[in-house]
Amino acid sequence: MKKNKLLLATAILAMTLGMASMSQNVKAEGGVSTGSILNVKKTFSSYNDIEVLMPNATFTFKIQADTVKNGEKDKKSGLDIKTGIMGEGLVDQIVTYTNDSKPVDKEKNVNFDFSKVEFPNVGIYRYKVSEEKGNVAGVRYDDKTWTVDVYVVSENGNFIPKYIISTTTENDKKPIVFDNEFTTTSLIVKKQVLGNSGDKTEGFDFTLLLKENSLFEKGKQVSLIKITSDQKEEKVKVTIGEKYDFKLKDGEQVKLDKLPIGINYQVNEKDANTNGYTTTAAILEGNGTSQSYTLDSLKETDLSIDTITVTNKRDTQVPTGVVGTLAPFAVLSIVAIGGVIYITKRKKA
Repeated sequence: MKKNKLLLATAILAMTLGMASMSQNVKAEGGVSTGSILNVKKTFSSYNDIEVLMPNATFTFKIQADTVKNGEKDKKSGLDIKTGIMGEGLVDQIVTYTNDSKPVDKEKNVNFDFSKVEFPNVGIYRYKVSEEKGNVAGVRYDDKTWTVDVYVVSENGNFIPKYIISTTTENDKKPIVFDNEFTTTSLIVKKQVLGNSGDKTEGFDFTLLLKENSLFEKGKQVSLIKITSDQKEEKVKVTIGEKYDFKLKDGEQVKLDKLPIGINYQVNEKDANTNGYTTTAAILEGNGTSQSYTLDSLKETDLSIDTITVTNKRDTQVPTGVVGTLAPFAVLSIVAIGGVIYITKRKKA
């Protein structure tokens, strides 16, 4: 009797999922796959700009047994839904990206293999798959949890996984996809010249250093745009770990609008506070208030845009000793002129 029930359950299962398995090779997006392999896709769907630097990062995907209520059954097949059984092949899967990854590399795949799991009977074994939340700056992790049902049947005296169905929390059958995003930020450096003797045509020497770290390696490059006072743009590459030299006149700026989040930078004016200039720097973060920035100090990028304005001010005044030095000569000149006038009048008389 027990054997007959087992055969009946297997037959019902095959009939229930037969059509799904027949169409699996043609329509994989249905979220139903045949066999023992569960595929998981990882992507950054919004990553389309080749100039944006991908961080060095790993992403971990976990599979766990999902607890179900005792006596829960699948309405269509009548099979028992059971808590998943863990085993060899159901270990964490890791996806790796590097600074060399480009938009063409954004999609990656990993597999969970149920073939070596020892199932005790036919039925539907339920699991859940999720992405482990990491701490890479600027990355948004996918917080979806997928429900995975493994349909186990009896073949040649063994209980084997025959079909795998993955669903979202909305119970919609779909292939498992984890879609992440990462955000860039901007750094702007502006030059301002003030004072009655400030030379607005003079180019001042600057350096910019992007510091390498575990996320962004030395030697990798990001784009920089120099905007001149007449709004002409010049595009160059800045190398991480190497100082970049540039000149700015009054009203000019450089802009890194695809700068990674989580990288440290230093901005410096080489000849600050020389040639009679007083040099100050201020930083505006996002829409906040401006505050003092110490030239050549380290600052880490975050979601807010950093705008650094470096001001050189020079005022020239008449030296205070000039008036006092000329005064005696002025008095003597007046006396001399008066004497000439007096003598002239005497002669005429």
